[in-house]
Amino acid sequence: MVRKRSEFLVSFLVFLFIVALIAGLALSVFSFFYYVKQRKNQEALVENLNKKITALSERISKLETFMGPNSMIDKYISAANFLSNTSNDLERIIEELHDDPTTGYMRIFVMGQENVWVTFKKGETTYFSRELKPGLAPYKFYYFKTPAIQTQYSVQIPRDCSVVLGKPGMVCFLIYGVGTKQHPTKVVTWKDTRVNNLETDFSLYIPK
Repeated sequence: MVRKRSEFLVSFLVFLFIVALIAGLALSVFSFFYYVKQRKNQEALVENLNKKITALSERISKLETFMGPNSMIDKYISAANFLSNTSNDLERIIEELHDDPTTGYMRIFVMGQENVWVTFKKGETTYFSRELKPGLAPYKFYYFKTPAIQTQYSVQIPRDCSVVLGKPGMVCFLIYGVGTKQHPTKVVTWKDTRVNNLETDFSLYIPK
């Protein structure tokens, strides 16, 4: 009886060992195939990432080619700047050459070595406000009639507007009265920070 029990226990242990061996083998096979599948997925992801990196590198390279020194875009920018400067210079030349004696205007000359802020306004409306460099400013301020040729340097102002000066005594107003051509009828150096009324303070001649 004891012998049969011993044989049964041994058989049972052998059976458990075989089952465990088969289960371990099955788990190993499953793990192997899972590892192979995961490795393939990872390799696919890495390959896809490498393709995207390569495409991005090619785009960056093309962008550098387009935007680098002497590139097409650089040449376009240089050409645009040249045309813009040429246009500005041309407008300034036109403004300097054109003079209509049927209208009146004034120009500003800044004395000294420093820039001066000048503002033309009437009420809440500002017609011109800018920092002007020393010397003759390129702008013409038309107080009587609209000029026949208008450029970016043509500024139309009301005859009774006010002027605010950043540095009193450093600004000369060159008045080109109606009926004159290429020479100012008067030069006014204003000592205060504000001209209250151009027409009355400068005694402008306004034809009726």
